[in-house]
Amino acid sequence: MIGFLFVFACLIAAASGGYFYWAKRVRGQIAEGAKIAFQRYQDKEPAFVDGITLTEFEAAYHKAKFPRFPKYFLVAMALFAVALPAVFGVLSGIIWIGEQAGMIAEPAELAKYVPIGEAQTTIGQAEREEVALYLAKDFAGFYYFFGVIFAWMGIVALVMRRYHQRRPGDVREEVIRVREAKSEG
Repeated sequence: MIGFLFVFACLIAAASGGYFYWAKRVRGQIAEGAKIAFQRYQDKEPAFVDGITLTEFEAAYHKAKFPRFPKYFLVAMALFAVALPAVFGVLSGIIWIGEQAGMIAEPAELAKYVPIGEAQTTIGQAEREEVALYLAKDFAGFYYFFGVIFAWMGIVALVMRRYHQRRPGDVREEVIRVREAKSEG
């Protein structure tokens, strides 16, 4: 488990490094586009950008045009890695509490009731119960699998909720917000 988490953390670190390199390049391209757009607005709609500096326009343009999904994807992956040991700990605790409360059958008891194959099987009763015992031990794997899936779905729901709550408007809306913030302040 520690090896898996270490490899996963290294992959996330490498992806984060790639993201920051990519983001730096994209910021440069967006800054160039902002200068061109600001000049166009000054030529065609001077009243719209009146009282707004190039720096303020660049910030609004960047907020509207910069791709946000890669950052949120990296955050979700990092949360997956951080949450995985905690999820396994919680699931182990739930299974232990269930066993102590008698809510989870013992594998030896459950093995007597698990049918193996058709009626024409050649497995003897002793072997049949042993095979069923192994199957019963693996039932906990289903709890772990679905527990991890539900935890990851919760992480995705939280990250995507934040992603959509912080959605910027288009360039016009962001420039209007900058203008309103300047008039209030």
